[in-house]
Amino acid sequence: MLTQAKALLPAVFFAAAAGFGLLTPPALAQQSVQPAPASVEMVLGDRNAPFTLIEYASMSCPHCAEFHVTTLPRIKEEYIDTGKIRLVFREFPLDQPAMTGAVLARCSGPARFYPFLEVLFRSQSQWLKQPDVVGALTRLGEIGGVPAAQFQACLADRELTNGILQTRLNAESEYNVRSTPTFVMGDRVIEGALPFDQFKQIIDDVIAGKPAPGRTVAGSGTNTSLLIAAGVAVLLVAFAGIVLLRRPKASASGPQS
Repeated sequence: MLTQAKALLPAVFFAAAAGFGLLTPPALAQQSVQPAPASVEMVLGDRNAPFTLIEYASMSCPHCAEFHVTTLPRIKEEYIDTGKIRLVFREFPLDQPAMTGAVLARCSGPARFYPFLEVLFRSQSQWLKQPDVVGALTRLGEIGGVPAAQFQACLADRELTNGILQTRLNAESEYNVRSTPTFVMGDRVIEGALPFDQFKQIIDDVIAGKPAPGRTVAGSGTNTSLLIAAGVAVLLVAFAGIVLLRRPKASASGPQS
């Protein structure tokens, strides 16, 4: 299983990079790694597009992977590439593997961010099932030009990890996000990986200025803030423990008290 995953990941990565038209493989290898802070919005498409589709997703969520594999390419072709909308991806990690994947995507830098997202989602069934998820993602990062030392530094960067967790908290307080994927466009909150035809109808309605049926941003007040905050706290403690466990141990031959 691990050998097969190793063989497939390079092809998946470079296919994602080329498919998103961001970097060719040679250019990708030449780019230096500059991590993207959690405060920086990751935008796909024209930043001046008249409409914005916000996606809240977890790297370990199979429905998020389904959206990225089956639906997003069609949305990109019809709406993003034509300048009608832009996509803003925001992290909503549900567990420690999702947090680790989110850190890797940010650590790869703005130019690699969306190719890394696609690789993480398209190869989710491979890296997520590995006994050592951090090790599997470290190897994936190296394939895409993120040195192992750089990834370890990003994992230990509290500003980055806390910022990603804050994005999740903001999603709950602003839009009552309770599951992934959840999308926000205009005054509409869209829950789940809907088929393209349903997404198309919603996007067209927002562009046309039609009123939104169902749950809207204005009606997204929540009484689950404490539960979400507690979940985030547990995730932060667990993630910190993983980082500490992966630090090199002191030599057994050193001085003893």
